[in-house]
Amino acid sequence: MLRITEQPLPPDRRAIVLEGRLVGPWVEELRRVVGGTEPGGITIDLGALSFADADGLTLLRSLRDAGVELASPSGFMAALIGVDVDVDVDVDVDDGGDRQIG
Repeated sequence: MLRITEQPLPPDRRAIVLEGRLVGPWVEELRRVVGGTEPGGITIDLGALSFADADGLTLLRSLRDAGVELASPSGFMAALIGVDVDVDVDVDVDDGGDRQIG
């Protein structure tokens, strides 16, 4: 199942949030939702998208190639789609004592 939610933005932009799985008939539904809008004016938030089948991945890649911004994909989805993800990792190591091994 897939939930598609549109978020309000200025008149020349659209934000679409995908939640769930982009599979089967939901691929065509997403295609219908984004159809007729200038690709450069669309941002699709993938933060809650857990999976996409082959047709879903093909659609996401073609939207990306047409200028749609694919935002916040998980590492898994980014790898499947082929987009870069900025990961900010802050590691704090507390090396406060002697350790004995063995």
